[in-house]
Amino acid sequence: MPSASDAPRGRLGYHRLMMDLRKGTLRSRRDFIQVCGVAGGSLLLGFSLRSAHSATTPRHAPRAAGTLNAYVRIDRDGRATLIMPKVEMGQGTYTSLPMLIAEELEMPLEAIGVEPAPPDPAVYGVDGDQSTGGSTSIRDCWLPLRKAGAAARIMLIQAAARGWGVPASTCRAERGVVHHDGSGRQAGYGSLVSAAAALPAPGDPPLKPAADFRLIGHSTARRDIPDKTTGRTVFGIDARIEGMRVAMIAQSPVLGGSVVEPLNEAAALAVPGVRQVVNEHDTLAVVADNTWAAIKGLRALDLHWNDGVNASVQQAMLVADLEAAAQQPGAVAAHKGDPGAAMRRAQSHHEAVFHQPFLAHATMEPMNCTVQWRGQDCEIWVGTQAPDRAVAKLAGLGLKPENIQLHNHLIGGGFGRRLEVDGIVQAARIARHVE
Repeated sequence: MPSASDAPRGRLGYHRLMMDLRKGTLRSRRDFIQVCGVAGGSLLLGFSLRSAHSATTPRHAPRAAGTLNAYVRIDRDGRATLIMPKVEMGQGTYTSLPMLIAEELEMPLEAIGVEPAPPDPAVYGVDGDQSTGGSTSIRDCWLPLRKAGAAARIMLIQAAARGWGVPASTCRAERGVVHHDGSGRQAGYGSLVSAAAALPAPGDPPLKPAADFRLIGHSTARRDIPDKTTGRTVFGIDARIEGMRVAMIAQSPVLGGSVVEPLNEAAALAVPGVRQVVNEHDTLAVVADNTWAAIKGLRALDLHWNDGVNASVQQAMLVADLEAAAQQPGAVAAHKGDPGAAMRRAQSHHEAVFHQPFLAHATMEPMNCTVQWRGQDCEIWVGTQAPDRAVAKLAGLGLKPENIQLHNHLIGGGFGRRLEVDGIVQAARIARHVE
């Protein structure tokens, strides 16, 4: 393990209110959840998910030989990779979206891998939004991914037909192989990708009729289940980086609050293994060689908070405000018939008021983020529903999008909580100070 003086600056992983900083080993993260509450041979092509469904080149795509576009890559070994525009968080997109590609590409589903798309909403988003939420993954991807698969199939067939000197209309594709039945010739996709990459992509390729579907609409086993049940799946919280340090954080219990200063930093630093106290005023972090030292260091601070302007905000006040607002005239979304007359004709009337309290979006995988901050560059390992929002928010810390590398992992439950990127920003705020 590197010494403290050898380790690069600002390597931080954030696990709920627990952060891992490069310079030590993370220990028993799941045991501390309760404590957290205290503190050139390939073909690449695709179609943008934007409403215009135009094909564009992703900002982060390498300019390698055979690179045409964004979503489908076929390697020389004949395997395909879907550059995944949506996040897998238990809803099955790592099965359903590859099915769209496999159907039109005429490949077995098991021959298609997935790779998370980089944060690039101009290519991988819908109307500039790259988030996964609202149960829209199939609706957003239904046509663009099918078109990407169909375009790839057509280009591969054209490449084979040109090589054989026959009309493309006399060739067909099946299970990753192009066939010319008239001569009995056949060629696997892997041997055709270089030639296919030199061809123009069809702008609006015809799609298979539903009657010809082999995968879509048929029961298909979830592809992510075996690795999840055997523990092989790597979630964001499982990210491990050489030389990580550990930190515990505490944050103001009231939005807009701040810690009472001065801090008793000497008490925290006196704990064996504690290396640093980072004070962001609304958030405190104790950086240590291991988790237990960080926990003890945070306790030693004996923190107290100023609640600030929101100190008087209580649940009862919010409910009263909502009830008062409900009595005011509202916007009319649609007007059909005569509701007033219908109410007058009704033989009985019933009125009820329903209240639903604020509920925690508690996920099985605690909120987490691992950050390495080096000078002007920031590398992030996380599971987020909105990678593009994270990059945009980090601009507030002086980071440029081109200097941010985000690795998006599978998510152990999202439920909308991971549409917010506050945890990523908080982890980066602490990481920039770690020595």
